[in-house]
Amino acid sequence: MTTPRSCETISLTLTIDSSSDKVVFAEAGKEFVDFLFGLLQVPIGSIVGLLLDNGMVGSGSLGRVQESIKNLDPGYLQPNQSKDPLLRPEAAFPSKTHTPLFLQNFASSNIKTIPSTPQYLSAFGSPFVSSVVQLEEKGYVRGVVTYRVMDDLMVMPMPVMSTITVLKTLNIKDVNTLQEKTVEVDIKKGLELVMVSLRSSTVLTEVFLGHKGSFGGGREAGHG
Repeated sequence: MTTPRSCETISLTLTIDSSSDKVVFAEAGKEFVDFLFGLLQVPIGSIVGLLLDNGMVGSGSLGRVQESIKNLDPGYLQPNQSKDPLLRPEAAFPSKTHTPLFLQNFASSNIKTIPSTPQYLSAFGSPFVSSVVQLEEKGYVRGVVTYRVMDDLMVMPMPVMSTITVLKTLNIKDVNTLQEKTVEVDIKKGLELVMVSLRSSTVLTEVFLGHKGSFGGGREAGHG
């Protein structure tokens, strides 16, 4: 089992439809959205390795590929190659100071950094003067708003679409069936989110409600 480098947890407020036993959406802050977005910068080899190290079997056949590398005699590798870059590849984050602390649990301890002096990065992670994204603040999104994360991990700022519009889109007619529940995301839950997201579009429901869909202790969303 790997030991996480941070004990940080992230809070989410789930809105749950008790009639269907599903998560409708989660209200999340900057930290959780930074985690989701930053996962796209973590090499798949690191993610698969973490899943395997923590006893999670959702890595599928890619897990078998990694197992093959571990078992391969080094004599079959090119003279200038080693197993480490394949088993624990480095993630290219802007810098450790800009990388969300929670996300550092999902990357190699040897994080490859890009200079943190004010500059621009292209979509491919290389300095690019005309890009519109400047890396001066920690993480990826602004922390002045609350974000809505749908069950399939689609993310949008809360003001973009009203809750009523979201409920209509999902064909939820009775708000009395809705309940709220606050949950904590730690490194284990973070790994579960990654694992389930590789095979499902009902990620929040599966991770936080499970097959039984138990969510006792919530409060009705229609009440303050």
